[in-house]
Amino acid sequence: MLGFASLHILANNYQPLKWALEVNGVFYTVWQSIIILISFGMVLLSAFCIHSPQKLIDWMPILIKSKLAKYTDLVIRFLLGISLIFSADTAIFPIVFVCFGYLSLAAVLLILVVGTDRLEALIIYLTGIFSVLAVKLVCLFSVFLFAFMIFNIG
Repeated sequence: MLGFASLHILANNYQPLKWALEVNGVFYTVWQSIIILISFGMVLLSAFCIHSPQKLIDWMPILIKSKLAKYTDLVIRFLLGISLIFSADTAIFPIVFVCFGYLSLAAVLLILVVGTDRLEALIIYLTGIFSVLAVKLVCLFSVFLFAFMIFNIG
């Protein structure tokens, strides 16, 4: 816990990290910039999956076997979790950022503990039972969730 506190102090007080991006006179920190980039990418990916849900269903069993996809997923979840926690004090609804930040970090730990074999079996099972409409609804929820994350930056 002390490590997170010292990293939080460093991230919010070290000037090169404090203001990373300026858009139309509005300054965003490194952590806010990471949230914007990940959320924008997820909105685009989810919108594509709403349009073509069968491609997502077909690709999930292949992606779950890829070590590159697994480690990329873990890094993105970790960066998003840390960024949400560190940006909570500037958010419109800070409790949302804190909750989703810790949830994202818990997902990283769960993926590491559960392992690839069990995760692969779960993904294959879920892709077999979900209908195309269910995949579209999950992707639509994802679009709204990550659009809300961008809006909540403040």
